[in-house]
Amino acid sequence: MTRPGTGHLAFGSGVHVCAGAAIARLEAETLLKALASRIRTLTPAGPPVHRPHNVLRAMAHLPLRATPSGTGPSL
Repeated sequence: MTRPGTGHLAFGSGVHVCAGAAIARLEAETLLKALASRIRTLTPAGPPVHRPHNVLRAMAHLPLRATPSGTGPSL
């Protein structure tokens, strides 16, 4: 608990799997479903920022603007 963070956010695997991995995945799924039900459209709010990597092309940031669907609580 006192060591500095490394920025690694994976859940691990095998004997090193995170004890909270299943609940974290369930929470993320619930959040994304609730959010998707309240959004009509997503549009770019700026250019994507890519991570420098030789093998895997991935984004570090993807700014988006959400337009509420009009159902449920406001965003």
